Amino acid sequence: MSDRNEISPMHSLLERQLRRAGFDINNLPTDLSKWQEFVSRIDLFYENADKERHLWEKGLISPKDGLAEFAATDITLNHFELIHVLQAVSSGICVFDRKGQLLFANHMARQYFCLFKTQKHQLLDLFEFHRTNGSTSSLSTPELLEQLATKRSFQDHNAILKCKELTLPVACVFDPLFEQGQMVGFILMFTDMSEAKKVEKALIEAKEMAEKASQTKSQFLSSMSHELRTPMNAILGYGELLKEELSITAEEGADSDTIEDMQQYVGNILQAGWHLLELINEVLDLTKIESGKFDLSIEKINLVELIKECELSIKPAVEKRRIHFENKTLSLAPHYALADQERLKQVILNLLTNAVKYNQDEGNITLELNQNEEAWMRLEVKDTGIGLTEEQQTKIFDPFTRLSGLNLIEGTGIGLTITKQLLEMMDGRIGVESEFEKGSIFWIELPTGKTAQTTLSQNVLEGEAKHILLYIEDSRTNVSLVSQVLKARPDIALVSAHTGEMGLELAHIHHPDVILLDIHLPGMNGFEVLKNLRTEEDTSQIPVLALSADDKSRDTVQGKEAGFYGYIIKPIDIKKFLETVDNALDSVTQK
Repeated sequence: MSDRNEISPMHSLLERQLRRAGFDINNLPTDLSKWQEFVSRIDLFYENADKERHLWEKGLISPKDGLAEFAATDITLNHFELIHVLQAVSSGICVFDRKGQLLFANHMARQYFCLFKTQKHQLLDLFEFHRTNGSTSSLSTPELLEQLATKRSFQDHNAILKCKELTLPVACVFDPLFEQGQMVGFILMFTDMSEAKKVEKALIEAKEMAEKASQTKSQFLSSMSHELRTPMNAILGYGELLKEELSITAEEGADSDTIEDMQQYVGNILQAGWHLLELINEVLDLTKIESGKFDLSIEKINLVELIKECELSIKPAVEKRRIHFENKTLSLAPHYALADQERLKQVILNLLTNAVKYNQDEGNITLELNQNEEAWMRLEVKDTGIGLTEEQQTKIFDPFTRLSGLNLIEGTGIGLTITKQLLEMMDGRIGVESEFEKGSIFWIELPTGKTAQTTLSQNVLEGEAKHILLYIEDSRTNVSLVSQVLKARPDIALVSAHTGEMGLELAHIHHPDVILLDIHLPGMNGFEVLKNLRTEEDTSQIPVLALSADDKSRDTVQGKEAGFYGYIIKPIDIKKFLETVDNALDSVTQK
């Protein structure tokens, strides 16, 4: 009886499987659901192992392609789960030896390779790789293996999986496997990008269509604006003539009441006509800016004098609403900035007009001019108008914006948009600070043509820098780039100028060791600046490096014939740029 109740020893394989499932063999669970889950997992394991073994026996896969190898070697449950994860991944995953021979391919990868009907040793040849993303230069399989052997991963999101019948865009990632410092193989993970490429193509086509539609709209608005200006000129011209005739008729003794009414009618016509012409001009300006056909002439502007002119222009509107206008710039000495005079006047007038329109009767407008930084001049227009909410401040510079509560005031809603774009074209900026129902401060900042580096000339004397480089360039972005590049060279102090005229002035003041000169400058171009430098005794021996986006050999030859020490092509190759600067400085030292 006791022999019947004696429990037989547990099979070692079952014991291991129970432990790996998290069971305590001395206190097994009594919950039926847990046992059902355990049995299902074991059953699924052996079912898949049988399928893999069946395929192996038929020669369709090798033991290393799937589960058969692991079933034959008493695979652990963790390995079993890992293999199923790899098989479930929607991307192709392959493992190769160091020579590029396939060792393992998951289910998705085998689907693609069966589709292409190729041998395992030819698998990598199905792919077309590129040296870098976006490059058209191909990378061969030996070159790929050589790169992986240096412990560098490789990615190509524009690779192609192809054969005669089919071509698929794929994204590939290669990661090398190393043991004791030697590459023993590598892993490839690739994803079919066909749908993503279709979406990308559709987005590009939609973008191109939108750009074409926008261009068509701009062309239409531009054409319409020109066409409208012609009849408007006639309306305003004949209106002015009629106004003059009525004045003469009134002086000759005609019925005064009738004449007065007619004069009011003509006045209304002229007022509406001038307003309509202003709107047409704003639309025309916007279309020119959007189409890139807006020409600017950047020069040094006396801001104090320009503000006086704008004050005189706005004076009738200010007096009509009995607004107190305080111009705090009147007592200032001349302050200069780099801008297009006509367009800057347009910007200031627009800000002053808005300060009058959105102000209250008998309100206040204050103008202030400050220079908190050497590189910038700041003009502030402060009013006591209706102000803006925080939400309105975020939208105020958007085109065709008619803010809620402000629609009773005439305008297109593009004045501030044009103002912002004009300032950005002149390397300036604009902002607003406002409190609702209390007023606003609109400010603009304009470049002075000086940078923080201009003070470094004194530092040269103090030993902080050994050389001065004068950069004559109208683009502040390019000046900023060169400034960042020269941070690695504390022995070189940078001085910059936005125009050729200012560059000549600074050259005489600072006597730089080398000059970097943009060819295409507003006003005086680079060749004219060079000619002036060579005619003056104190600047005639300074090496001048030309900087241009034109890479034609004819332009390079012309530059050297003109007397440039060197000719640098944009975009700047930093290493070559610094080498050229060093060569120019060496030539000065040798002299």
